[in-house]
Amino acid sequence: MGAMARHPEWATLPIAKMLAEYGLNSHHQEEVSSCLKVETDQGIFRLKCFAYPALEFPFVFALAQYLVDRQFPYPEKIQPTTQGQPGIVEGGRFFYLATWQEGIVGFELDPKTLQEVGSLLGRLHYHSQGFVPTHPVHPARSQWGAWPGKLTDRYHDLEKFASLAKVGTTTFDRLFADEAPSFLVTAKGALQRLEGLLASYAKIVNQDHKANHVCHRDFIPHNLVKRPNGDLVLIDFDNAAYAERLDDLAKMLRYFSQWRLGKAKDLLAGYERWFPLSTEEIQLVQAFLRFPMEYWQLGRFAYERGYARHRALRRWIAASRDKEAFLVYLERVMS
Repeated sequence: MGAMARHPEWATLPIAKMLAEYGLNSHHQEEVSSCLKVETDQGIFRLKCFAYPALEFPFVFALAQYLVDRQFPYPEKIQPTTQGQPGIVEGGRFFYLATWQEGIVGFELDPKTLQEVGSLLGRLHYHSQGFVPTHPVHPARSQWGAWPGKLTDRYHDLEKFASLAKVGTTTFDRLFADEAPSFLVTAKGALQRLEGLLASYAKIVNQDHKANHVCHRDFIPHNLVKRPNGDLVLIDFDNAAYAERLDDLAKMLRYFSQWRLGKAKDLLAGYERWFPLSTEEIQLVQAFLRFPMEYWQLGRFAYERGYARHRALRRWIAASRDKEAFLVYLERVMS
C-alpha cells in the first residue's frame, strides 16, 4: 500500500466547509483518536483522513456497502457527499465521513469476550465472501499470497536495522544490537519454516482467492468497540484488502492473546463457529507468528522514522519468552 498519511491537525481544517459537502452542520465536535467526532442534527459521525492514497478508497467504500447489503452486524456506514462522492479532498488529503459507533474500547478480554472477538472476525470473513467491486481493484488492495515476499523483505530490513544499531550510540541502539543475533536467527527460522509449508500456503491462498475473502488487516484492540448492549463492533476498514484469512488470524492472535495459550484457544474457538481450521492453517499461522515482527516494528520506528521506543523495546524483550513458549504449544494443542 502507499505511504500512510499523518494524522491531520483538525483545528487547522475548514470543518464547517467540509461538512457542508454532506449537507451537515456541526453543533459539537471532539477529536477522538485519529478521528473527529461530529455531532449534527442528523446524527453523530466520525470524520477521518484516509491513511492511504485516495485511489485506494473506492475498494473500502464498496466493501462497506457490500457488508451493509450482506447484513454484517453494525457495519461501517460511509456517507456519500450530496454530490454522490465517497469523500472529499482538503489540503491534498482525502477525507471520508462514517456513522459514529457508540461504545467503549479497551474493554476486559474475559474468555467469553475473547470467543466473541474470534467470532466477529469469522463473521467478517463469512460476510465478505463474493465481494467484487464495480471499480477496478487498486493493486495495493490485492494481497493474495504476499506473505513469503513480505517476510523476506522484512528479514532484510532487520539485517539493515541491526547494522545501524551496531554503529549507533544510544541506549536503544546498544540494546537492539545485543538482541539482533537472536532475532535474526528466529527470523531466518520462520522463513525456512514457511518455505517448507509453501505447498499448503498456495493451496489455502487459492481456496480463499476463489471465495473472494476480504481481510480487515488491522484487527487489533483499538479497532473493536463494545456497545452498551455488550455487542462488539469492528471499525476502521482503511487497511482492508483481498488476502488469505490467515493474514487476519495471525494478527488477531498477536494482538489479543497476550501470548497466553488459553486466550488463543478462546479466540480460535470463536472463529471456528464460522470456519473450522485445518492443521495446515494452524501451522502457517504459527510460522507467521514466529517471525519477530515486534523487532521489525521497533526497528522501523527507530531507523526509518527517527523515533526510538526504548521502553517498548525493554517491554518486548521481557515478554519474548512468553511468545516462544506460546508458539511451542500452539501447534501441539490446536492440531
